[in-house]
Amino acid sequence: MDERQIEQGYARFHRDLNRVLREKNVKTFKAFIASHPMQAGRLSRCLGLSDELTEIEMLKAIVLRSALKDMHPQAISRLTELGITPPRPRAKRNRRLQRGKERKP
Repeated sequence: MDERQIEQGYARFHRDLNRVLREKNVKTFKAFIASHPMQAGRLSRCLGLSDELTEIEMLKAIVLRSALKDMHPQAISRLTELGITPPRPRAKRNRRLQRGKERKP
């Protein structure tokens, strides 16, 4: 498998993950993660959690995904309702700027 195929696989995984998160169904989410354990990375820990804790992780994932921005207010509201502090999305890194910094001694 070449690098391009790997990148396409990850892109497909993330598109599908966004689709699954839009459903907001814990069982569907767990099944998706179980079928993609390597690509799911940290989300794989949800497989051992109760449905209630998995719902929290799903809501956090929604808040962190810019492609799901339209769902952020509802997810943040639900997390707050549950007494959970919503995560803050990471600032995007400028790859060109980052590369430039790496080259300078």
